[in-house]
Amino acid sequence: MKKIISIVLSLALLVFLFPSHEIYAAEQNEDIDFGEPIQVRTYEDENGYTVVEKTYFAAGQEGITPYDKSGNGWYKNEKTYTWDKNTSSEKVMTYYAKGYFSWGDDDVNVSRISGDVSGVPSNVTISNKKTTSGKGKYGALFNNYAYVSFSFTAKNPIGNTTDFSVMIRVSEGGNTF
Repeated sequence: MKKIISIVLSLALLVFLFPSHEIYAAEQNEDIDFGEPIQVRTYEDENGYTVVEKTYFAAGQEGITPYDKSGNGWYKNEKTYTWDKNTSSEKVMTYYAKGYFSWGDDDVNVSRISGDVSGVPSNVTISNKKTTSGKGKYGALFNNYAYVSFSFTAKNPIGNTTDFSVMIRVSEGGNTF
C-alpha cells in the first residue's frame, strides 16, 4: 500500500512541476516558412563583394505583426555573400541568425536561438562557428533590445581568412533597427 501511495504522490508532483502550456505553430517548428522578407538591403563589403541582407518575421500568434507594441514571433536575419562578382550560383553563400522573440511592457526576450551557413564553395573552409544572444539598451539609456548573432571564419584556397557575422536585434517595441 505504501508503494501505491508513493507512486500516486510522485505522479501528482510531476504534474505540478511540469505544467503544460500552449505552444503556437510558429514555436513548434523551427523550420517555418518565413515567406517574403520584411526588409531587404544590398551593399558591397570592403572587398567589393556583393552582400544581400534580408530580415524575415513569422508571427508566434495569429494576428501579431512586427509593428505591434507587444507580441512574439520568429525573427531571422539572413545574408547572402557572392564570392565571385560573375555571380555563379555555386559561389553564393548564405548565413543567418534566428530567434524567437517576445516583446512588450518595456522588455524583450529571445529564446530558441540558432545560426548556420550553407552554400559554401568546396574550396573554402569554415571554422569558429558561434551563435550567441543577449540583451542591451540603445545608447545605454533608451529602449531595451535582445539579439541573436552568428559568426564564423572562412578560409579560401590561398590561405586568406575572412570573418563573417550576421545579427538580428529586436527592440521592446518589436522593431528591428
